[in-house]
Amino acid sequence: MDRSERVKRLRALMALEIARIVDDLALRRDFLMRIWGRFRDRSPFLETVYNRYKSVGFPDLVDLETDEVVVVEAFFRKLDEFRLYVSYTQDMPTTMGDRYDLAVEQLVVLGEQAVEALGGAPESPVILDDDSREAFLLGLPPADEGPVDSEVDESLVGGSSRGPDTSEE
Repeated sequence: MDRSERVKRLRALMALEIARIVDDLALRRDFLMRIWGRFRDRSPFLETVYNRYKSVGFPDLVDLETDEVVVVEAFFRKLDEFRLYVSYTQDMPTTMGDRYDLAVEQLVVLGEQAVEALGGAPESPVILDDDSREAFLLGLPPADEGPVDSEVDESLVGGSSRGPDTSEE
């Protein structure tokens, strides 16, 4: 593969990575906040912000234009700040949600700038539309399977088991 094709691929891969991170942070917000509020589990946050940028070496980056590297670095620096925060915070869910929203707002702006500087992200195949992806993450059935019963069977989640409601209205 010649050098120009390699640089083209690097730009595309970096743009896809940035677009994925921003998309996942926005899409998973409610799920992540529920997990934090209930279990104080950091791993879903850390998996969401996982990136390969630190594995890209100077020999690869030297082929990018300076303005490309500057905006890409700004995005990943802000992402690292957020990652550090979620790695060690003891904040309550409301405070964490506020910090999360601010970080995502900043990452969206920086991500758009970086993706644009890199020439845009290639179109990815659509496996699930946004509504189906959100339903999947929330553990809901696909939209074509009918309405979701809002009652939770407490016997399945460790709550008390109640029989069917036999009261008359």
